[in-house]
Amino acid sequence: MISNWTVKNPRCRYAASYPSSVDLQKLCDSYRDKGEMGLPRELIDEIMRYNDLQTLKGCSLTSGAFYSAARPLIHRRIALGARSALRGSHTDDDIHSDDHLNQADVFHAHYLSEAEERGLLRPGYVREVHLDLGIGNPEKVLQLRQLLALDTVHTLTINSLALDQILPIFDRCFSQFVRTLRSLSLETARCKDAHQLIEFACRFPHLDDLELINPCGLEYGMGLPDAPQGSEGPQPEQPLPLGGHLVLRGGAPLVQCLLDLPGGVRFRSIEAISNQKDLAKLLAACSSTLEVLNIGCFESRKSNNLTRASVH
Repeated sequence: MISNWTVKNPRCRYAASYPSSVDLQKLCDSYRDKGEMGLPRELIDEIMRYNDLQTLKGCSLTSGAFYSAARPLIHRRIALGARSALRGSHTDDDIHSDDHLNQADVFHAHYLSEAEERGLLRPGYVREVHLDLGIGNPEKVLQLRQLLALDTVHTLTINSLALDQILPIFDRCFSQFVRTLRSLSLETARCKDAHQLIEFACRFPHLDDLELINPCGLEYGMGLPDAPQGSEGPQPEQPLPLGGHLVLRGGAPLVQCLLDLPGGVRFRSIEAISNQKDLAKLLAACSSTLEVLNIGCFESRKSNNLTRASVH
C-alpha cells in the first residue's frame, strides 16, 4: 500500500510530491503482470476501464496491483492551456498578462518536464490530448519534445487552431498522432474556407469521431466562407472511417464538404443545429447507419430558448 503522500510542493500547488524513497516507476513495473484477489491482471485492467477518475484514485491507494492498473488511466489525459502554463511558471500571477501569453510555450515545457520526472508521461499512458493554441506560439507549443513523443493518442481536442499557419508544417507537428488518432475535435479553428478545415481532418486516416465547433474565417469574428465555386475538396489517399460521432456547431458550410469525401460518411450519431446548411442531405447519407440524432433548434423566432430533439 502507498501512504504518506502529500500535496506540498511550494513551487506548484497542484503537483503531488511523494516520499523520496519511493520509486513510482519501479513500483508500478513490479506489479505489471500481477493480479488481485485471485483475478488475472487482464481482468483487473478491464474492470478499471469502467471507473470514473475519483474511483480510480481511490483504487490506486488500496494495493500495488491496483495502483499499477489505475495509474495509466488516471494520467491518460494531458491538457495544455492557461492552467498548465500557470503551473509551469511557478507563480500565482495572472497568466493572461502579455508576458505570460508570449512565454506560454516555455511554461508548458516546464510543466511537461515536471510531469515527465514524476513518470506521468510514460509510453502508453497518454491517450487524450487537449491543446489550447490561443496562448503562446502555436508552432513552438506543437513541437515540444514531450508532445512529439506521444504516439498512442486516440483523442485530440484543439482550441484556436490557425490552419493557414499549421497545415504547411503538419508533419512536424502532428505526425505522431496520425497512426492512432480516432477522435478529433476542433473548436474555433481559423481557416480560409471549409475545404481547409476538412483537409486537416483528412490527414488522420483512421478518424471515426469528428467535432467541428464554431469554425471561423482567418480573422476572429468572421464567419467561415464557402469554398470557391468549382474548387475540389480534399482527396485523401483512402476513405476515412467516419462511422462514429459527428458534432457540427455553428453555421459554417461544412456538410457538403463531408458529403464530397471519397467513400462518403456513415456516422452512427449526429449532433447538429437546425440551421446547419444541407443537414437533410447529411441525414440521408447516413440513413443506413444513424442510431442517434440530436438537433438543437429554436422554438420560434421570438424565443432564445434552445431546445433539443433526440431520435433514438
